[in-house]
Amino acid sequence: MGKIKQGILGGFSGKVGPVIGTSWKGKAVMRAIALSHNDANSVAQQQQRLKFKLLIQFLAEVNGFIERGFRNRAVGMTAPNAAMRLNLDGAISGDWPNYKVAYDKVMVSNGVIDLPYSPVGTLDGSDISATWSDNSGLGNADAADKAMMLVYNPAKRQSIYNTNVAERSERSAVISTPAAWSGDTVEAWLAMRREKDGETSKSFYLGSFNL
Repeated sequence: MGKIKQGILGGFSGKVGPVIGTSWKGKAVMRAIALSHNDANSVAQQQQRLKFKLLIQFLAEVNGFIERGFRNRAVGMTAPNAAMRLNLDGAISGDWPNYKVAYDKVMVSNGVIDLPYSPVGTLDGSDISATWSDNSGLGNADAADKAMMLVYNPAKRQSIYNTNVAERSERSAVISTPAAWSGDTVEAWLAMRREKDGETSKSFYLGSFNL
């Protein structure tokens, strides 16, 4: 039986549903339970394991951004596990067995900093731009907050990102995609972070773009 140490959103040890909780370097880590002979034909078990597999593969391929975007949320666990915990229930779409990652629902950053107002993503050649209205001084938004952008290429299973691409007060940021990605469809996100304490915002999905 698994023991949940800090409520349903905290770390746990042992088996909880289709997931095992354990400890690695003093941090809580989750992993899927391997199929046994008895549950190999259970559709519910296979559905959960496929969702877990798809999401953990995606998170591994954007890990550098996840490490920054979930740094302050990873209390007693790794940043990827904090991201997994947040996204597992809502970031997979489709019908079994044709599940896929719902990029428009994935959170690649999480935190309390306010996002800028009205973010918009656009494509210009091989450059993906984000523009927004400056809300510095409102709520907890600061003019010096750093914009972070992530671009993910599902076909090539690669990502590029910049965690200091612009400041909030600049109202725009651009990230250039590799020439080798020409013709591919990519997914893009925007988030903000504060240098003095590493705090971040929730991420904003900028859209899907055909390069």
